[in-house]
Amino acid sequence: MVDDDQKDALLSELKDELRDDIEEHLEHEIEAEVAEEVQEHLQARAAFSYFRNGFIAVAATIMALGQFSEAVTLIESGVNWSLSKVTHRVEYQLLDQIHVGNTEAHMIDLLGNPQVSKAIDDTTTANYYHDDKYLLTVFIHDARVVAFTIIPLLDDFTPRIQGDDARSWDLQQFTYADYPAEPELYLVDHSKAASYYLEVLDTGRTGLFYKTYLGNVSLLAQTPDTLLVNFYKQDVYGEEADVIQAQDDLRRQASPNVYGLGALPLEHIQKSMLTAAEFSNYFGY
Repeated sequence: MVDDDQKDALLSELKDELRDDIEEHLEHEIEAEVAEEVQEHLQARAAFSYFRNGFIAVAATIMALGQFSEAVTLIESGVNWSLSKVTHRVEYQLLDQIHVGNTEAHMIDLLGNPQVSKAIDDTTTANYYHDDKYLLTVFIHDARVVAFTIIPLLDDFTPRIQGDDARSWDLQQFTYADYPAEPELYLVDHSKAASYYLEVLDTGRTGLFYKTYLGNVSLLAQTPDTLLVNFYKQDVYGEEADVIQAQDDLRRQASPNVYGLGALPLEHIQKSMLTAAEFSNYFGY
């Protein structure tokens, strides 16, 4: 029979061992991601210190009760929480798991229930998943993913997207003209309610009928890009040559902050774009 002193000693030993193991694991994960970013590493250590004491105590108690798998899950959650505070690796890995053709049930298992849903037509629904770092929209038709779009909410949130078989691209880090495909169709608008430029590209993936969507949208009521505003004015009022020149200027100089993939027409993607007022109302900005 284990007395109270022995139990306390065991818990103390478990805490020490867990503290050392978790800190070592966390440091390894952080260093792998930001080996050359000393400041981020220091921030990771600070973030770890913030939650460590209470976290270790709970994990040790769970293990002492024989619930090892629950303790492992808690450890993994703690590591992911800390990584998310100083890197974007956790979010990038999550977004990499989203694919056209996934079932709606799989999306719920992966992402949880959407915070907001919006009917795009009689058979297609746009489900919105908001994170402090991005807005993800997943389009569901017949209980399957038929398209998705990603909009970063931070300047340094640059998820990697697939461009072609030879190269990947980091969103917000390339211009439209850099991307290896020509637009088939575009939509542009600039008003008090909405400001966006969207285009659909045929990336020519063999055996797949998916289109790539790129665009710019202002969700946080930022000052609209002057290239977008000028293109909109030329698209509405200008001559054909002026329209072509304005679009060329935008595509050569502007970096997209919208990326998507799917089998939907561009008008459906347009309908999913939230105004700044809608975004603020739905997600508390």
